[in-house]
Amino acid sequence: MTTAPRLMNFPEERVLEDAAFGQGIEPTRLYALLLPVWQVEIRADVTEGEDFFLIDRFLERGLRHGALHTVDELAMFFALDQALVAQAVRFLAAIGHLREETGGRLSLTPLGQRSVDDDIRYVVTRQDRRKLYFEALNCTPLTRVHYDEEVVTLLPAHELARVTRSDHYPRFTPITVASGFDRSALDRLKDRKDRARFNLPVALDALESLEETVVHLPVYVVRGRKGLLVYGQAEAGTAPDPELSELCTRTPELINALDNEETGEEADERVMRSARRWLREQGLDSVAPEQDDDGTWSVSLPASAFGEEGIPVSRIGSYRMAGSRFFRVWCPEETPRKLALLVRLDQRMGSRRKVTRQEAEELVTRLARQLRLEVPELSRLRAGAEKTGLSGLEAQLARLVSE
Repeated sequence: MTTAPRLMNFPEERVLEDAAFGQGIEPTRLYALLLPVWQVEIRADVTEGEDFFLIDRFLERGLRHGALHTVDELAMFFALDQALVAQAVRFLAAIGHLREETGGRLSLTPLGQRSVDDDIRYVVTRQDRRKLYFEALNCTPLTRVHYDEEVVTLLPAHELARVTRSDHYPRFTPITVASGFDRSALDRLKDRKDRARFNLPVALDALESLEETVVHLPVYVVRGRKGLLVYGQAEAGTAPDPELSELCTRTPELINALDNEETGEEADERVMRSARRWLREQGLDSVAPEQDDDGTWSVSLPASAFGEEGIPVSRIGSYRMAGSRFFRVWCPEETPRKLALLVRLDQRMGSRRKVTRQEAEELVTRLARQLRLEVPELSRLRAGAEKTGLSGLEAQLARLVSE
């Protein structure tokens, strides 16, 4: 079977850890989905908001509030070179902020007046063409981050076969579109107050749709006992997407598709086979996977299984995928789990930028919860980092303790 390239630049396990120990939803399944998105090419008169150049702001304020009406008056009042003012006036006239009347008298247009009042330089582009993105389940606009092509992948239809033919689990499942694009979604854009969040300009006038095409957005969906969370590419698995999580939670057809993907017995059998295969690869054939009270699976290993010659200690408390299910790697002995906390803390902040004390304490609390440990003081962790030779982490903690 052809192996398609990974669509996500982070592992599924990171998503499960955030869902379980960052969001507290007790994950039971993880699905890899390709959500349908309407890519709509539009044509419109677009009003964008920009910062004023300093001289332009003063000149327009002088026209609006200073009873100044000519290039000479503006130059004299602001003690500026007349040629410089004349050049700025020509620019402001070109972008529709002012007009020159008979006798060289200047006046602001309504667009210029609004710009002064809002302290934003509004610029109108006539017949602008651009693409807008709407999730195709309810036709709501996607947030600004989905327009960053360096971060987010939107797959055209002709690439679906390539990315779904994969021997990597979980396999990405495309969600089909049930109906055509609802063009009233374009009209609803005018009423949005949080326009910048959704990559929308200040205004879209004379708006028309030129082409509507379905593309697909890769996401991980975590089902849990307390809800559902969607993780996209933008946050690299460290936080769920609130809009997409809400969307999927209130979309019954999507939930039904997830629930019908495989039966409980099939899923359990897949987890057991995957866990046993992994244990054999580690030379731990005598260990058997166990199903916990909540229905999830784990493998409980002795301390001797971890270390330089064995499984990395950082794997304690982590997940391994098996289809849409998973099993957890565990060690009942406390000492390896304490070392795992230090190692994982070093991976997250040892050589990173300077973190704040609050960020460090939140991370420690989360890792302690994941490893079922009491939350240690930073000073105690510093001593542990020094003892185990984690110099980068020790330096970070020393700085935080001394603050």
